[in-house]
Amino acid sequence: MAETEQANSTVKEIEVDGYKFMVDTDLLDDVETFELIDRIENKNQIAAIVPLLEFIIGPEAYQQMKSHFAKADAAAHPDQVGYKGRFRLSKLQQVYLAIVEKFDPKG
Repeated sequence: MAETEQANSTVKEIEVDGYKFMVDTDLLDDVETFELIDRIENKNQIAAIVPLLEFIIGPEAYQQMKSHFAKADAAAHPDQVGYKGRFRLSKLQQVYLAIVEKFDPKG
């Protein structure tokens, strides 16, 4: 029975550029999430990805993700003295797309 429960689990590990994080994709089947996704997809309000991530992975996990990608960005610019790494919008969009790909509304 444990195998069946695990196979039907909505908790998915997602990886973006070597960074792994857990998402309960069942949270994508929520009215609050739907409203945020509508803003992203239909109103081109990509800034809504941040509250969406905070909702579906939690504020602490989002801060860890933000820190990871900012450090990776800084490491990618070793020749630029004083360069401050950032969690770039392009990376944020990659994270969003990776999460959406894992969502199965029939699940």
